[in-house]
Amino acid sequence: INAVHGETKTRGLRIDLAAHQDRVEQLAAIAQELHDLGYHDSANINAWCQRICDQWDRLGNLTQRRRKMLDDASQALERIDWLHLEFAKRSSPFCNWLESAIEDLQDMFIVHSVGEVQSLLDAHSEYKQTLPDAEQELNALQKLTHEVQQVCQQYNMPGASSNPYTTSSMAELSAKWGQMMGFIPQRESKLNKEYARQQNNERLRHQFAQKANVIGPWIERQMEALAAIGQSMSGTLEGQLKKVQQYEAAVHNYKPNIDELEEINQQVQENFVYDNPHTPYTMETLRVGWEQLLTCIARNINELENQILTREAKGITEAQLQEYRACFNHFDKKRTLQLEPKHFRACLVSLGYNIAEDRASQIEFERILKMVDPHKCGYVTFQAFLDFMTRQNAETESAGALIESFRTLADGKPYIMRENIVDNLPPDQAKYCLQLMPRYDKDNSPPGALDYVQFARKLMVRGMDDEL
Repeated sequence: INAVHGETKTRGLRIDLAAHQDRVEQLAAIAQELHDLGYHDSANINAWCQRICDQWDRLGNLTQRRRKMLDDASQALERIDWLHLEFAKRSSPFCNWLESAIEDLQDMFIVHSVGEVQSLLDAHSEYKQTLPDAEQELNALQKLTHEVQQVCQQYNMPGASSNPYTTSSMAELSAKWGQMMGFIPQRESKLNKEYARQQNNERLRHQFAQKANVIGPWIERQMEALAAIGQSMSGTLEGQLKKVQQYEAAVHNYKPNIDELEEINQQVQENFVYDNPHTPYTMETLRVGWEQLLTCIARNINELENQILTREAKGITEAQLQEYRACFNHFDKKRTLQLEPKHFRACLVSLGYNIAEDRASQIEFERILKMVDPHKCGYVTFQAFLDFMTRQNAETESAGALIESFRTLADGKPYIMRENIVDNLPPDQAKYCLQLMPRYDKDNSPPGALDYVQFARKLMVRGMDDEL
């Protein structure tokens, strides 16, 4: 603004000088004319005229010098203005880049694998490769600032050093650059530490996976083998019990492998490793599988021992036991050694029980369910099924023996007369039989004929109800 104002004043002065140039020339001409005419005081007039001409020339020289100084100052200001504008155009994106870089270097990172850390390290290396170009840009901005200072100092323009086009200063950019360069080694150190930690985590993952991928299938094979023993109908109960006990010993000897895996899992937990893509097994699933295996072994041993005791106590044959097991296994589709009520009903029907869809059959089936599932668990175990079948066989044999006894008293007839009972049984037993024995109404039977077959069967059913 001062330069423009000075240029305006100088232009006005040049106009005034041009306007007075004719007057000075006229004065010089008059003085010369007086001298030529021999004017007596021409000497003083010539001296006075010379002083005026000297002052006029000095004024012209000063005007020319002033004009050159103003031209130089104007050019200097134009240069400074260009430098300021260039600095503003280049400093703004550079400042944004610096701020973004500082933010990225301070950014927290959460990673879960070596690959993720490696990606961050690669990105950091790529960023470091851009530093030479960025430093070159910083030097260029410093050069612009230095040139502005030189021009201002040369032309004594301290006020022109302020940049009107931007709020960013070279001092601010230099400070941010130094801050960024301090964060770079810190970021690199954190990434390298995290990389080492993730490598250790990956090592633990592989250790756990190597053990788990062996233990998991081993447990599954033992479970399948135990299920096969439970479903198998070959061999004696003692032989099957011996096999299960052998599996029990093998499982006991395998326990150190579980303990070793637990130690590895403890290290995994301490290092906050929550995923492992190298195995489908977790410590929790293996623990559950191990406990299920122990439970299955104990249950199989207990059931086989109970079956042996039942066989010996009830006097059933091995062939009968195999038949019951084959029928039970056929309807045990899920291989759980348990039958749901509908599957238990189908099992009874396959064994010859007449359980229809009518109301009476449903009542009879519910009565049987109370016997085999007294606690209403919703399923029937093989042991309960076996107890029921052995009881049924014993009761069938008892009913058959009773029917044969009555048939002997009736001389082979399908019915018995009152006098046959009274003559051959004690009074209290005769009275009991006569009260409960129904009439026989078949094949033109004589009056008073009694049905001892139905009586015997009802007597067995009543005995079962009394047990309930």
